[in-house]
Amino acid sequence: MTSRKIRLLLWAGCLGAVIYFAGDMLCYGGWGSGQFSPAERMAHVALWRLHLCSVTAPVGTGFYLLGAFGLWSSCRRAAPRLAALMLASLYADFLFGGLWHGMGGPLGFAIQHSGLESGAAGEIRKLMALSRNVCGYSGIIGCGLWIFLTLKKKSGVPRWTVFFCPLITLWLGGLVVYVPAPLGLPLAGGWGNISHTAWFAVLALTYKDGACEVQAGTEKMNVTKKRRIL
Repeated sequence: MTSRKIRLLLWAGCLGAVIYFAGDMLCYGGWGSGQFSPAERMAHVALWRLHLCSVTAPVGTGFYLLGAFGLWSSCRRAAPRLAALMLASLYADFLFGGLWHGMGGPLGFAIQHSGLESGAAGEIRKLMALSRNVCGYSGIIGCGLWIFLTLKKKSGVPRWTVFFCPLITLWLGGLVVYVPAPLGLPLAGGWGNISHTAWFAVLALTYKDGACEVQAGTEKMNVTKKRRIL
């Protein structure tokens, strides 16, 4: 696959993150402090916003999957097995993440028609928690493998890009909640998707075709020289 196509796939992942962010803002977004309750805001959101929130989930997921395919394409020649495991983990991450985002609308409907503590809202929260756990653990595996491959110079991007990986940047979410109004709410409420947006954008801008092959060729030459010396 050409470097141009890989960069386009990475930009698709960036677009998927932007669509997810838009879905979150439709569900409970607005201007305010970073310390807020999404459920309480959903109780007063217009119904059309909740409908659109759920619609953004499958659309954003499709672009996210294209982005994951771009990550695999950038690593597969240098480390095919680890790249395949990374792809499977990221696919599980984005598919269950899409399920979690898609349930934002139904949760809002349940809250508005039955109350915050209703049985319907409670069951939806349980399903969302399950999907988020699967999403979280698979994402840790996938991003961890990508960091390993990048540090080994097998992903076609500079090593410093690991600092933009969501596995690292998501930890800053604990600080974003202290951002005051009016930017606190959109930053805290969409930090996960903001992190993914920055990650895919940086990778699309820095990916260089052939970087993996140069590294692999250098390693082979070093091994050959050592054998000759021995």
